[in-house]
Amino acid sequence: MEHKPAWDPFTPKGMREATAKILTGRNYRLFFEDATRRTLIETYGELAALARSHPSDNAAWRQHVRELVAEGTEDRRMRQWLIGLTRKTAQNLGVKVGEYTKLFDDMMADIAAATSTDQEQREMALLLWCGTATLTIRGSQKSRIGKQLERAIANAVLTVIGLREGDDFRLNVVADQEVDRETDAEVRTPRGWVRMEVGLIGEGNSEVIGDKVGRMDRNGIILMDMIPPKSTAYRTAEHRGVRLVQLRNNHPVEEVRQHLADLNVDVKKRPITMEKVEQRVLALPLRAFKRGQ
Repeated sequence: MEHKPAWDPFTPKGMREATAKILTGRNYRLFFEDATRRTLIETYGELAALARSHPSDNAAWRQHVRELVAEGTEDRRMRQWLIGLTRKTAQNLGVKVGEYTKLFDDMMADIAAATSTDQEQREMALLLWCGTATLTIRGSQKSRIGKQLERAIANAVLTVIGLREGDDFRLNVVADQEVDRETDAEVRTPRGWVRMEVGLIGEGNSEVIGDKVGRMDRNGIILMDMIPPKSTAYRTAEHRGVRLVQLRNNHPVEEVRQHLADLNVDVKKRPITMEKVEQRVLALPLRAFKRGQ
């Protein structure tokens, strides 16, 4: 039986569908979990195969892994996984490449002291490898998702409410004398430009949204995934006149439309239903969801 390749949510079509889900209040993280899980399973398979190599000669197995640590593999991250570290941890510890083999020897000595058979040593090493691989892969997937989606979300929400890029809004505005950081989008109003930022931040990182609020001018808009109701970011935003719009379990497009309508921006006059939001996002051209566009 021929297996079809797994659907890739990181393609423009996948990004468009993810954007439609986000702008209708659904949990976008679940949408990408299948892709992350497949990557993890594939990586675990490679690591398990390595743990099973040289099945009847533990010394040869250990020397083989040690050589991979010393000389590197096609996946540069694997070198660090084999000594039980992620890249970030290695950087924080100040570990140099020349120290990798010693760290591997130290790790195997600790494993040998905690186990009683060669098989248990391999199993323990595999657990360490899979643990560090999981941290790396989940972290990189999270970063990849955020970078690709933020511009797509800003573009989609402003287009759906009736604005045109170039005339009514601009994307990825570089830093200048007025704004010291790149801005996801700026919307033209009768009184000038209003900034919009997208931060796909979960409940565990609400301080990041607080930092964004502190850098935002009055009437600016911040679209964020979800933060706790008691977060101080809400009080800070209210004090500074910044509009915080939660994406999850909410109707973010309508909130943005109403906010800009109050600023006399020429958006669509009538409220936009969730159904219409999804239809309009899915009808947007795929070029709007390509990386770097």
